[in-house]
Amino acid sequence: MDCVATPLLLRFGDLVIDLERYRVLLGERPLMLSYREYALLAYLAGRAGQLVHKRQLLEEGFGRHDPGGLRMVDEHIRHLKSVLEREGRSFIEQVGDAGYRFHVTPN
Repeated sequence: MDCVATPLLLRFGDLVIDLERYRVLLGERPLMLSYREYALLAYLAGRAGQLVHKRQLLEEGFGRHDPGGLRMVDEHIRHLKSVLEREGRSFIEQVGDAGYRFHVTPN
């Protein structure tokens, strides 16, 4: 699957994250995400293939450092996965209790 990244656009097959317009498209369909879900997705996608620890996501997506906030990260990621994962595609992989990895699994 091809991956194209420009400073303002991340494209993973038919998933497009427009960093300039704060939009996410899956195919032709715009996805309705909260700002925090968008921020988490953009952060993960910008580090595709890398393990991103939950604490990093908490600090980037929420600006928080408290351990209790890690559950918020899990809840937002769970919602993102439900919106993104269709037709056998998977974009966000949980890596044990450590964190998450953004990747593209071909159809």
